[in-house]
Amino acid sequence: MQCPGPAQRAAAEANPQAFQGRSSRSIAWFGDRLSDSVKLLLAIRFEATGFDAEKFTGGPTLIIANHVSLLDTLAIRHALPVSVRVRTATVGARDFFAPSDEDRGLRRLLRSATCAYVTNAYRVCLIGRGDDMGDGIPRIARFLGEGWHVILFPEGTRSRTGSMGRFRMGFAHLAESTGAQVLPVWISGTDSVMPVGSPRLRHGAVSVRAGQPTRIGVGESHAEFLQRMRSEVEGLART
Repeated sequence: MQCPGPAQRAAAEANPQAFQGRSSRSIAWFGDRLSDSVKLLLAIRFEATGFDAEKFTGGPTLIIANHVSLLDTLAIRHALPVSVRVRTATVGARDFFAPSDEDRGLRRLLRSATCAYVTNAYRVCLIGRGDDMGDGIPRIARFLGEGWHVILFPEGTRSRTGSMGRFRMGFAHLAESTGAQVLPVWISGTDSVMPVGSPRLRHGAVSVRAGQPTRIGVGESHAEFLQRMRSEVEGLART
């Protein structure tokens, strides 16, 4: 998958099949091996609990978590069983990864190359921002509809304080419209290994804990669902 210009973005980014090509699968394999190597070189202590493969037998799953570092996606992917990881995509903000219309020359080339690597290596579905998740709902729904699991950070941005922000309403719309099960996850330590705004990696310990899969309840309002899921994610920090 490439990072296309504005005219081609909608068609290219909405297609999960782009991640099934031989070159994309090879880059994803390399990305996982690179993550393993970085973990070993920096002697990062990694702990993952609750990621049993059986939890994903209920169908396509929205894996939701707090968001404190760019390493959060890698931490979750590292915790997933391989059989689940190969069919797991991640939601990312287009304006963070993709080159903008103002980028020119070498800067545009470098950003395009970086974007292409990240989207293929970590299966990133690029979407717009906003409380309604911009154009993200139909894109993510297509991945779920084709049997993929999707990592999603409902806050929509990384926390600068470590405290969770409010969950975006688009997450509730997505859970309701697709009927996908939701797996709450708590991540800690990634903000010490790679803090917001820092390009450097450091020694540290990372912990990733998964709860029990659930779905939006019949008659449960979006506001109630968001509060329940936020409480479930926060509750994992105390286990």
